[in-house]
Amino acid sequence: MYKATAAELADLGINPEANATGAAALRLATELDAARDSKEAAAAARELRQAMAAVRGMAAPRETGDRVDELAARAAQRAARRPSA
Repeated sequence: MYKATAAELADLGINPEANATGAAALRLATELDAARDSKEAAAAARELRQAMAAVRGMAAPRETGDRVDELAARAAQRAARRPSA
């Protein structure tokens, strides 16, 4: 879980060294990896899920366009290539 959590934090642009919730998420992922019984694992997983929900809420919105934006860009490119009448 540690690798997956670290990768998601990086993808979200959250630096765990500068963000306490991100650091807590990594710690919880480590605890989940080291859990010896299902009760420990369940508790760590629950807390990790809550921490990651908080981290996702803090992350800056992504600037990627959606399908509509892609189609509009293609239409604009086609219009620009058409000869003027």
